[in-house]
Amino acid sequence: MKITKSKTLILVGVFITLFVVSSVGVQPIKTDAAEPVFTLVAKTNGGGVRPDYLNFLKQHLARIRINLDVIVQDWPTFVGELIAFRDFDVCYVSLTGGGADPDFSGVYDENGSLNLFGYHTSMDWDDDKGTGLNEWYMREGTLIMPPDSEERVQHYWAWQQYMMDKILPLAPTFSPTGYGAQWANLEGYNYTDGILQSWGKMDFVGNHAGQVSNDELVRVDAAWSDFNPLFQDDTSSSFISNAALDSLVFYDADLSVWPNLAQSYTMINDTWLRITARQGIPWGDDPDGLFLSEEFDIYDVYFTFYAWKHVSNDQHLWSWIEDMVILDQWTMDVFIDGDDTTPENEPYAPFLPNLNLNILPEHYLNQTQLADAVTPDITHPSWSTFATNVFGTDLFEISSFTEGVETVLTVKSNCWKLDPVVTADPALNFEERFGFGAGWDGIHNIRIRIMPDQQTQLLEFEAGKVDLLGITWNPDKRDAYDADPDFIVQSDTLYAFGFFGFNMREVRPIIGSRVEAPLDPTLTIGLCVRKAIAFAIDRFEINNVIHRGEYTISDTPMYPKMGVWNNPNIIRYNHDIDKARYYMTVAGFDVDYTIESPGFGLWITLSSLVAVATISLIFVRKKK
Repeated sequence: MKITKSKTLILVGVFITLFVVSSVGVQPIKTDAAEPVFTLVAKTNGGGVRPDYLNFLKQHLARIRINLDVIVQDWPTFVGELIAFRDFDVCYVSLTGGGADPDFSGVYDENGSLNLFGYHTSMDWDDDKGTGLNEWYMREGTLIMPPDSEERVQHYWAWQQYMMDKILPLAPTFSPTGYGAQWANLEGYNYTDGILQSWGKMDFVGNHAGQVSNDELVRVDAAWSDFNPLFQDDTSSSFISNAALDSLVFYDADLSVWPNLAQSYTMINDTWLRITARQGIPWGDDPDGLFLSEEFDIYDVYFTFYAWKHVSNDQHLWSWIEDMVILDQWTMDVFIDGDDTTPENEPYAPFLPNLNLNILPEHYLNQTQLADAVTPDITHPSWSTFATNVFGTDLFEISSFTEGVETVLTVKSNCWKLDPVVTADPALNFEERFGFGAGWDGIHNIRIRIMPDQQTQLLEFEAGKVDLLGITWNPDKRDAYDADPDFIVQSDTLYAFGFFGFNMREVRPIIGSRVEAPLDPTLTIGLCVRKAIAFAIDRFEINNVIHRGEYTISDTPMYPKMGVWNNPNIIRYNHDIDKARYYMTVAGFDVDYTIESPGFGLWITLSSLVAVATISLIFVRKKK
């Protein structure tokens, strides 16, 4: 091929332009190689390992020339920082509780009370949808029926991918692992399912050292305070009330939903739910001996829903109920409205976990009402009695209580879970899930010893006076028990996950910047910096050093334990220092990194060639 003078000029122009564009046209911030390009402020609370997390983060970010000022505060001050002052770029916090539904409204939406990240719809406004895309995803997710449909699963997968790629308000770290130890002669106990769902499968094979009786399971707990689920706020109380009271539907550990006291629950349409009560369910004996041979029916369901909506400590969780109508003794309709600002009823998919609640005895607690003749009178003596002497339709009843010493629960012989006629319903898959079969004769008592001191718990467990014990807090003992044939150690991921949260508000000039990134106008400087931080964090190092590698690494903005709701193919910010430096460079910061990304290089090359070709053609035409 013959190279003409004009072609030579074009080729020279290409190289000159590439050089100019790459070294002059885009000017990264130049600093001394030993100095950070900028400083961010990171805050958390003390009293645990969170300061250690931030100190690791400081080391990791130094590799991409970000300096981190670590500030550790007491808990009240830190909470005030999160919800009011927000004078930080990065924080470390954890979410706990919930987990049955993927709706994280209140955390990741614009007006969420826990929106510590500062997400605003202006960050990703979509004219067609009339809101931010993240906001749209979250709102739309609450409207998809049925609540556990594949369509809704796919929707939340798409939301997670979008938010973690295009917004990135947080860098997930990991979920803690819980551990329990038991004496090896206890068979059938599943730590993940818990004591109550394992009960029908459990039994002692012989006696272990120090064991007084193999017809009772001995565990430890703190003192309980209130057995009424409407008002309780401690796990010691809820364990006992959950053993005595039954739920309308039941969530297994894998989040599969099963009918329980509900024979069925059917969506007539997207805002109309019909509940049919299971028949043949006897109530336990009330402490006052006033009611005999009472059976569960739909009036108990109606009363429970009404009490949660109007007198409980969590009334706001029941605003989705627009109306309730009893059709007969066994059937009622619930009309759903997820948005009371519109004239028509709106769907509300997250209602389903609300059906997993303890059903209260209407006949006992609704003896008198307020002036409206509907709202129960919670000053009636039955309410205070129920708070200390709970009874229900589930497997256990309180047989004895010694204040400050112990509570003993005993299996009720007339419980429906021991009635093969009731449990024969194939929709329950009862024997496989709960273990109760024909002729069941397992353990009949739970003795709950009130023992808050953990060292005392260990001593009593090793002496054989306690049968199983939570030992998450003591890794040395876990190792010792795991190596001892007299004991079995089980573990499970908990409903909690921690993360480095980013303050994306524009008042944070770097991490919250919405200015286009100099080397990629499809990204903002703030998003690039957040991606750089996420890739710089070595979660495996933190996990190995602080938690012996025992925690579960998290990649999604929800609990890893939420199973099917977690997107299995979500973008993962695994430790990659090259990617971290790449995004710092794209953001315009000099971290001594040469961009080699094919996409980026192609962008420079094509834009440069277009410019050179235009200039060269003009030059050639002028020559002619």
